Amino acid sequence: MRDTGMGDADVCGGAETSDNDHGATGCGDARSDGGGFGGGRAARSPRRPSPQFSVVLLILVAMVAYVAFSGLEQGLRAARGEGVPGVFTASSLTCVQHPGHESCVCNGTFTSAGGGEPRGVYLHAAGRDTCREGERIPSVDAGAANRVYGPDGSREWILSSLILAACPAAVGGVAVNWVRYLRRGPARE
Repeated sequence: MRDTGMGDADVCGGAETSDNDHGATGCGDARSDGGGFGGGRAARSPRRPSPQFSVVLLILVAMVAYVAFSGLEQGLRAARGEGVPGVFTASSLTCVQHPGHESCVCNGTFTSAGGGEPRGVYLHAAGRDTCREGERIPSVDAGAANRVYGPDGSREWILSSLILAACPAAVGGVAVNWVRYLRRGPARE
């Protein structure tokens, strides 16, 4: 037999091994760091979740939930047509073309049905077909400072609801990450 200068422990299936081998030889031996290939591989130690990242993420989720929740009530009122009824008088229409759709803003004044001072607002979800200069459109003031809703109402509540549903999912993701880490136990260094 030819002497190659390597002992039997240095060769595994014809592939050389070294102290810095990262499991690419396919020897099938279990390694303490979880690397390598083969059936006897040791489970990797879980990495500790970052407490700073978790706290920042939870604060951001709380802020987004607050904004979504504050818009939900107004969106539901607009969808049901609740609020102060009145008339919107269109004064101008500005439209912007985007790939696949067009966004329009219909500016004008709103006068409540009980009278009062007209105020400058825009009509939510108006398009070229619903907003013509000088046209009087029945509308509802659902409490927004700068917009009123037409007779079709609004679907803004859907976005608020989806955002509110995503917030507990994000909190749950952070919680699951920490529970997994704590169940497996901290990594032994």
